[in-house]
Amino acid sequence: MMDGMSTVPPRPAEPPADPASSALGRALLIVGDRWNLQIMRAVFAGVERFAQLRDQLGISDAVLSHRLGRLIDDGILDAHPYSTAPPRNEYRLTDLGGDLWQVFVALWSWDRHWAPWAPAQPTTQLRHLTCGHVITPVFGCGGCQAIGVTARDVRTEVDAPLLVDVADRRSRRTAKGDASGMDSTSVLADRWSTFLLAALLEGNRRFGDLQDRLGSISPVTLTDRLAYFIDNGMLVRAPIVDGARRQEYRTTPKSLDFFPVFAALNAWAARHLSENGRSGLTIVHSAGEHLLEPQYTCNACNAVLCRADTDFVTSTAGR
Repeated sequence: MMDGMSTVPPRPAEPPADPASSALGRALLIVGDRWNLQIMRAVFAGVERFAQLRDQLGISDAVLSHRLGRLIDDGILDAHPYSTAPPRNEYRLTDLGGDLWQVFVALWSWDRHWAPWAPAQPTTQLRHLTCGHVITPVFGCGGCQAIGVTARDVRTEVDAPLLVDVADRRSRRTAKGDASGMDSTSVLADRWSTFLLAALLEGNRRFGDLQDRLGSISPVTLTDRLAYFIDNGMLVRAPIVDGARRQEYRTTPKSLDFFPVFAALNAWAARHLSENGRSGLTIVHSAGEHLLEPQYTCNACNAVLCRADTDFVTSTAGR
C-alpha cells in the first residue's frame, strides 16, 4: 500500500448490535481492541493521515487499513479525501467518536500516573484553552457538581446481561502488555481483564465470587488475569482473616483509579448504544443517591471541561 492510501471507503455505519449483550458490552467491542484504542487516541491528538498514524504507532499498512475500516464501520471515524492523485484520506472523528472524549481523558489521566514512560518519549499534555493552562483534569459528577469522585463514592447495580460473553469475533485480544509494562489500553483492550476489574470494583474479592460473577470465565483464565493484575500492582492478595490460609484479592489505588474510565465509557454506551438509556451497569453516586454523571473540571480555573475547549498537545519535555 502506498503512503497515505487506503482501500477504506468513507461510509458512515451504525455501531455493531448484539441483542444478547448490554450496551456497555457492545461499547467494549468497539473500543476493546488495543490498536483501535491507539488509533483513536492518536486521532484525538490531531494525527489524522494514514502515513502519520502508521509511523507514530509502528503499525503495518495492512493492520492499520483493517482497523481504520472497522472504526469507520463502527461509526467512530470518517474518511475525508485530501488528494485524488494518488487517492489519500484524512481520518476524522465523527460526532459519535468525538463523544468518547471523556473516555480518552480518563485513559490519558491513568497512564500519566501509572504507566511507565521512557524519558526520551514524547509526552502528551492537556491544555485548557479557556484559561490557557496545561492542566490535570479532576473527575467528578455533573449531577451534583461534586469533584474528586472515586470508586469509593459510588455503588453499582448490574443488569443480568452485562457480563454475557460478548467475545469480539472480529479479532483476537490479548491481556498482556508490551515490555514496558501495563498501560490503560492493555486493560481495556482485553474483555476478561475489563470485566474482572469491573467485578473487583463492585466489591467481589474471593476467587469463587469472581468466577460466579463472570459466568463463563474458566478457572485457568481467571487465575491468569488475577496473576497479571497482581504482577502489575492492580491487586494484592491477603488472608480473608488474620492467619487464615484462604485468601482474597484486594484493589489498590492503581486499580481504583481506573474507575473514571469505566464511568465515562458506561455513560457513552448509555447515550449512544441503548434504546432505553440503560447501559447494563447503573452507577449511583452515593452522596445524594442519584445517577453519576461523569464530568471533568479544570484544576486551574475550576471550569467544567469539554472537548471543544481543550486540546491535547505533545511535548518532548518530561512531565
